[in-house]
Amino acid sequence: MGAPSAATTAESNLKRSITLPQALGITFHQIVGAGILAILGSAISLTGGGVPLAIVITAVALPLASMPYAAMASALPTAGGMYRYAARVVHPALGFLNLSFVVLGQITVGVFGLTAGIYLESLNSWFNPRWVAVTLILVFFVVNLLGASFSARVGIALAGVMLAAYAVFVVAGFLDIDWADYPAVLPDGIGGLLQTSALLTFVLGGGTFIAELGGEMKNPGRAIPISIVGGTLFAGVIYILLAIPAVGVLPIPEVAGKPLSVVASEVLPHPMFVFFVIGGSLVAAVGSMNASMTWGTKGLLIAIGDGWFPAGFGAVNKRFGTPHYLLVAVTLVGLAPVVLGYGIEDIAKGVSAFLALAIIILVGASLRLRRRRPDLFEAAPFRLPWAVHVGLSIFSVPVLGITTYLLLTHLSPVAAIGLLVWLAACGIWFCVRYPRIRPMLMERSRVLLTPPGVPAIGDVAVAVAN
Repeated sequence: MGAPSAATTAESNLKRSITLPQALGITFHQIVGAGILAILGSAISLTGGGVPLAIVITAVALPLASMPYAAMASALPTAGGMYRYAARVVHPALGFLNLSFVVLGQITVGVFGLTAGIYLESLNSWFNPRWVAVTLILVFFVVNLLGASFSARVGIALAGVMLAAYAVFVVAGFLDIDWADYPAVLPDGIGGLLQTSALLTFVLGGGTFIAELGGEMKNPGRAIPISIVGGTLFAGVIYILLAIPAVGVLPIPEVAGKPLSVVASEVLPHPMFVFFVIGGSLVAAVGSMNASMTWGTKGLLIAIGDGWFPAGFGAVNKRFGTPHYLLVAVTLVGLAPVVLGYGIEDIAKGVSAFLALAIIILVGASLRLRRRRPDLFEAAPFRLPWAVHVGLSIFSVPVLGITTYLLLTHLSPVAAIGLLVWLAACGIWFCVRYPRIRPMLMERSRVLLTPPGVPAIGDVAVAVAN
């Protein structure tokens, strides 16, 4: 069948060592982490007492919208799924578009670091949020060089500390709420509520990224859908419990646009406040950063094997099974918003809008793959009946489309220009590289979509299910 492709060689060096508990741990920290601490104040400024309701809407809608993607990931698990599914099943151009979204998503690493710095600054003004962010990003860059399995174990160990800190805040906060004076749920009508729900995609949409690690899981067909759906719903419950005292203890003007530490300092004695900041915000930040760096290189690794970038860029360390050059790249992307001074809310809106667009593409890919390769879905651990699959897809597209519209139309001009520059740069690179690799990519797509028993020309090793 000829020599293995660069993608095959690189992916074969990735260790299949992530178990279901570890996958849940990565998903947990990708969703339940610094994201909610970073944007809860912004959410309150948009809809006041309606934040808990907005969380309910997002926590229910996102898993439903993601189920077609989860079904495809169960039927055909792979590393770098957001890029690979779109490129192989739909068209290479959409695969590269999704890749640009995934790489841009790594700027959230900077958001997590900045959030930790902001909360630590509430303890002592000595902490500079930007220096804290840079330090944490570099530390977890080194941690991830040790391999995905080690990183997953770190995430699981941190989860207990973070949940304990959140529990302390929730219990104390609920005891301090004046329920008779609880703020209105819809102070500015349905518009603010929907905009808040769209913004919350930033924190509740992270579960979909676990599919990027399919090539490193022991049982990805089972672990991916459980992590996406179960992790999102579990995170939603935790966020509702955090949001109720966040809006119910102090007047809305005092907490709108402010970190949760403002409420925590009101309801907690100082020793418990210190535990909340360190055990909650700091641990949440490093856990989220850790999870992002774990999955952030996988799409790039597969894209390198497809010829989009030089093969040496995707070299994998055989001892630890990690793509060290790619980790450098995503670390630099994570540092970018810290250095450039972008606002956390703008970053959240841009990343969430692109994530919604990526899922729309993947929903379409799931329908096309099911039509062309029904055998894969029939054998999958997580199976959706055809009618349910179609129905959820019809539900997903308008929901995600409205989410994208609400987020992009409320970006600041500076953030909008930054996103346009990024997309323009990616578009130029696409035009340079695609003509050279188009025949190979179309052949790999054809091989994947050829049903069993039908003669196919080409190296099957380049299909998605390596």
